[in-house]
Amino acid sequence: MRYRKILIPVGVVLFSVLMAGLLRATKQQAVINPDEERVWSVETTSVRIGNEQPNVHLFGEIIAGRQANLRSLSAGVVVSVSSNFIDGGKVVEGEKLIAIDPFVAERKLLEQEALLSEAKSRYEELLVTRSSDLALLGEEQQQLDIAQSDLSRYEELESGVVSKQKMDEKRLAASQAKGVVLARQQRASVLNTKIEQQQAVIDRYDASRERAVEDFENTQMYAPFDGYLTDIKAAQGMHLKSGDFVARLIDADRLEVRIFLSNSQFGRIFAGSSSFPTLEIKWNVGETEFLFDATIERMESQIDSSLGGVHVYARLGSEASKSFLRPGAIVNVLAQDRVYEKVVRLPEEVLYDEDTVYLVIKGRLRKRHVSVVGRDENYVLLRGALVEGDLVVLTRFDGIGEGVAARSLP
Repeated sequence: MRYRKILIPVGVVLFSVLMAGLLRATKQQAVINPDEERVWSVETTSVRIGNEQPNVHLFGEIIAGRQANLRSLSAGVVVSVSSNFIDGGKVVEGEKLIAIDPFVAERKLLEQEALLSEAKSRYEELLVTRSSDLALLGEEQQQLDIAQSDLSRYEELESGVVSKQKMDEKRLAASQAKGVVLARQQRASVLNTKIEQQQAVIDRYDASRERAVEDFENTQMYAPFDGYLTDIKAAQGMHLKSGDFVARLIDADRLEVRIFLSNSQFGRIFAGSSSFPTLEIKWNVGETEFLFDATIERMESQIDSSLGGVHVYARLGSEASKSFLRPGAIVNVLAQDRVYEKVVRLPEEVLYDEDTVYLVIKGRLRKRHVSVVGRDENYVLLRGALVEGDLVVLTRFDGIGEGVAARSLP
């Protein structure tokens, strides 16, 4: 029994040693293979060298090319307003917008017309008086001529024939006739002066009447041009003073786009041309896109050095006024860039470190240095060590580099 307790552990140990030796003798030797090189499958695109004229993508804001701040030119209570006198209401040229109580202006006009009529009557009276005086002056002048002729005949007679008393009577008659003529002439001169003064009075009253007529007409406000209203500040029953702001009228047929161009963008768009180009305007409303044409008409008179660019203004075509486009909308603007000669247009993802692309040549990647001369959305325009027909790698992966094995996917 005692020997069994010893033999069992010894047997287990011997069995374990035997099995370990057996497994070691029968194990297979692993064959170590050398590392196999990985061949990357990549998408490629073929190089095409040519002239490219991309678009410059900008943003712009719609503004009113012409607008007018409508102000009350007369004081009073608003007695009526047009049905279109509302924010966003569209009006046509000559349409009556509001009417102000004309009582005060009408009374003033009647007063000025009465004063003018009185002044004209006084003027006519002076003309009639002058005409009568001129007729009397003619008669008195004839009497003077007769008196002077009579005096001359008596003076021609020999001394002693006519008494001294008779001569004095003739001289007195001629002198009296001359005095009457001189008095009439003086009266005529005074009348001429009064007539001129009265004419000045008439002119003054006529000017006052015209102002009164204008004040009366200003109680009615009319639209100066076609457009739509905004910033309404008046309503029926409101008391307005002269000069009060009433509304703002925006010309519906003259909408413009204000666009900021950096110095580089300005140079690209206007390179080699002194004329303003045509632009394409895109206005996105939800899933709907509206397209309009616009032509740059002017630019700011000064370049803003703090912004490093300048604002230009493009006028939209007539089709924009028929849409729902309004000032304040932000739109996309497409302008034609300058022509880039002998460049390669490739997707932006082919570029590494802004100056490197990779080609697939005989199953290996080869590095080529390039320079970016322009951009077109997600594409770059390149010049460098590229040849027509080269296969440029599109696929990006970790470990890309010179000499890496690669094959182009069909």
